[in-house]
Amino acid sequence: MLRVGINARSLAKPNPTGVSRYTRGLLTALTARSDEIEYVVFGIDSLPDEIAANERPVKLADSAPIHSGPRAHYWEQFVLPRRLSRYDIDVFHTPGGQPPLLAREPLVTTIHDISPITHPEWFTRKYVALYRALTPLAIRVSNQIITVSEFTADEVASRYPSAMKKTTPIYNGVTQPPSGGCTPDEELTSEQFLLFVGSINPRKNLDGLLCSYRRYRDRVTNPLPLVLVGPSRDVFASIGLSSKEGVHVFGFVPDKQLGWLYRNASALVYPSLYEGFGLPILEAMSVRTPVLTSDRGAMAEVAGDAAYLADPSNPSEVATGIERIVGDDPFTRDLVEAGKRRATLFTWEHTAEQTVNTYERAADQ
Repeated sequence: MLRVGINARSLAKPNPTGVSRYTRGLLTALTARSDEIEYVVFGIDSLPDEIAANERPVKLADSAPIHSGPRAHYWEQFVLPRRLSRYDIDVFHTPGGQPPLLAREPLVTTIHDISPITHPEWFTRKYVALYRALTPLAIRVSNQIITVSEFTADEVASRYPSAMKKTTPIYNGVTQPPSGGCTPDEELTSEQFLLFVGSINPRKNLDGLLCSYRRYRDRVTNPLPLVLVGPSRDVFASIGLSSKEGVHVFGFVPDKQLGWLYRNASALVYPSLYEGFGLPILEAMSVRTPVLTSDRGAMAEVAGDAAYLADPSNPSEVATGIERIVGDDPFTRDLVEAGKRRATLFTWEHTAEQTVNTYERAADQ
């Protein structure tokens, strides 16, 4: 029997990030499988309901003192390695962030992207310096590396050639946004708004999105409002987004409200400059909402031919795309059907199956 340890620290965050959603979806699918693997979860003090509901027993080990920050990283690098030996771990998986560099057990590490390496201008100098120092160490100590797209695999291999032979691209699954929620704002009506889901990280291209949206508003008689969902309203307000005409700003919203937004938006507008994957693309497609996204990188890879692809650095092109996909015409209907089919190709069950294969390869090394 293989005993796999998983660092689930990201699940303790009150507002889930992309890494949190990946960890949750993967762990739920892993523990729903009927195989002989035993899972030991580190970093949290209780299991999410959908994991606890699975028949397979999951052992909870040490929890992190805090979900993020210096204390969490200290626990990860200096406390966790000592804990692993107590639980006879055969393979240890870090679903995001840095693996425990001092661990003696075979390590599997998921790398979602390496944007601090490829685009240091988006981050603080301190963060970039730390990331540049730790990433080659993480690659060196990892027996197997998972990337969430071919795009990220290529970026890792181009900068760290030693990673190529031990890297496996494994796509994320998609969890369909829940139904039964309600609007977070009574002014929003069904299919009468554009939706963006993400953070204010420069790579999300919010400035470009707002510029594109202004051009769209100037071109049409009855423009749809733009809804921004992500970090707190205060964060959006601090960069002047709360005062833009036609823009509705929300912070993190509960899953059911997010589900309502996905299901009732006229379109998801996601012209990001850079992603390791792009979960919102598939979340929107899964509930039959048409998608506009970028014509490059992981966004184009994930969307395939099931989205309207535009140059994210060209506001006029993005504005044209918005006009094109919000109408109820054969083009948009075909896009919706293609998106629904595309989303069915990305399942957490398939992600879990390929991840288990990676665990087995790591254990044999």
